[in-house]
Parts: sequence; structure tokens; C-alpha cells
Amino acid sequence: MASRPLSQKQLRARREELEAERAQLLEQVAELDAEADVNNWREGGFDDDPADAGSASFERETAQSLSNHARGLLTQIDDALRRMDAGRYGTCERCGEKIEPDRLEALPYATLCMTCKRREETGR
Repeated sequence: MASRPLSQKQLRARREELEAERAQLLEQVAELDAEADVNNWREGGFDDDPADAGSASFERETAQSLSNHARGLLTQIDDALRRMDAGRYGTCERCGEKIEPDRLEALPYATLCMTCKRREETGR
């Protein structure tokens, strides 16, 4: 069942949400990258004790993993903004039908309609 396209008001709201989330993610990435920076840990004296070094290593790896995840979300958001600019936002990349407005509200950078997403997840 085809979904109606987003209104201009809905599209503006999605863009604002995406841009706000993008700004938050950029801040998070900067903070996480600073937290993962080995030099910051060395300056704090954490390399002196083996237990501290192990904890510091774990915390650096966690920060790096979270930073990588945030970078992945940034890529998805940037792609969604490009689709908006190209007039393709809200169109399923697989079947070409409109993505449900409720889905875009919940996941503004979605690229697949629910039908195609279910097919992808079940391997059909």
C-alpha cells in the first residue's frame, strides 16, 4: 500500500530534527575522541599502575566504539539531508514507494519502507 508523500511542513520538521541530531552527534564525537585520546590518559598518570592502565585501555576502547557508532549515525543523517536536497527523501531505495510518515518520524534517516525492511531482516 503506497503511502502519501510528506507535506512541506513535515519535511521541514524532519530536516530540523536531523540537523539538531547532527549537531549533538558532532559534539559527542568530539568529546568521545578527546576521551579516547591516549595522550589525555598519559597526562593523567594512568600508565603508572597496571590496573589503571587496564581500566584506561577499556575506557578508551569504549569511547572509541561509541565515537565510531556516532560517526555512522552522522553518515546516515548526512545521506538523508542529501536525499532531501535531491527531492528523494522519504522514497524507499528498494521499491520506490513512499516511506511511511510514522516510520520517518521514528527514524528520520530511514532508507527503506517497512515492507522492504521486513524483507531485508527476514532474508526474503
